[in-house]
Amino acid sequence: MRSERAYRAVIRVYPRKFRREYSDSMTQLFMDRARHEGVGRAWRVAARDTAVSAPRQYKESLMHASPQTKLVAAAIATGVGALAFLLVGGAVIALVLLLLLAWELTAILRTRGHGITSHRWWKFAGGGVGLFVALFVFFGGPWPESWRSAVPGEVAWSVAMIGFSAAIVLIAVGVLMGVAQWAGRRSAGTPA
Repeated sequence: MRSERAYRAVIRVYPRKFRREYSDSMTQLFMDRARHEGVGRAWRVAARDTAVSAPRQYKESLMHASPQTKLVAAAIATGVGALAFLLVGGAVIALVLLLLLAWELTAILRTRGHGITSHRWWKFAGGGVGLFVALFVFFGGPWPESWRSAVPGEVAWSVAMIGFSAAIVLIAVGVLMGVAQWAGRRSAGTPA
């Protein structure tokens, strides 16, 4: 009975739709294999099968997902990649990934029906510039040495990098939205 509960917990790595359809039959197969071939062999086969089939199931579910879901998944993956490169020290690659993230976020806004208006693009760009200036003043200000030594350098560096990265993404989203608005007006023949 413990093996069955443990295997049901392992099945949770599969996508929800797949679990709803196949979890009972997968559990039954695991329990039958454990009875006939031994628990150790059943776990080895289950581990190998899960390592191979779970990523395939996620890939298949992503292939059938809506364009908006695909964009959100791409934005999450890009954000994680940019954060990883920021922490490891690949600043140029992280900047490229942040610009890609800005494009993905702009596309997500478009698919959700948020048209590019003259009110939105400058809010993103202005918010990014404001965040950049606030972080620059905060981290570059003439603070007493006792305040500077109170915060560990790694914590301050991480907060600064995440903050400056968010500012870059906001500025890039605003600029991309502004350029898209300008291009849309030019193609429609409307004066800017």
